[in-house]
Amino acid sequence: MLLALIVPYLSFTIYYSLQFPSGHVPSWFTNTILIWFTANFLIGTFLFPRLMRRIFSNQVVGPEKSRVFLQNVVRYSTRLVILWVGLFLYGLIETIRGKVPIERAIPAGIFLLFFIGFTGWGLYRAKRATS
Repeated sequence: MLLALIVPYLSFTIYYSLQFPSGHVPSWFTNTILIWFTANFLIGTFLFPRLMRRIFSNQVVGPEKSRVFLQNVVRYSTRLVILWVGLFLYGLIETIRGKVPIERAIPAGIFLLFFIGFTGWGLYRAKRATS
């Protein structure tokens, strides 16, 4: 399902990125990529699990398997939050130094803060479930 959502936009992105000279991509183009990626992420997060629950509603998962799965979710979510916080801080430092223009830094920062918050919320819920 996610592949069907991503392939048309990826084709659009590749086609139009080849039309611009190197290093001269307009800001609307990068902002559109951020919005499209976020929309696909939200669709996959909220719609895909409901679909999977309907398909596999008759199957039972053991408590040990469920506990191991939640531990893995906590482990990988923690790594993602650390990675995104690092990217956010790196972008902040580069923006302060003047290497990244502010009109590019603001959408990227909002994008990273969204994923930090979203993943952190999921991490909190998974840790609370394992406790």
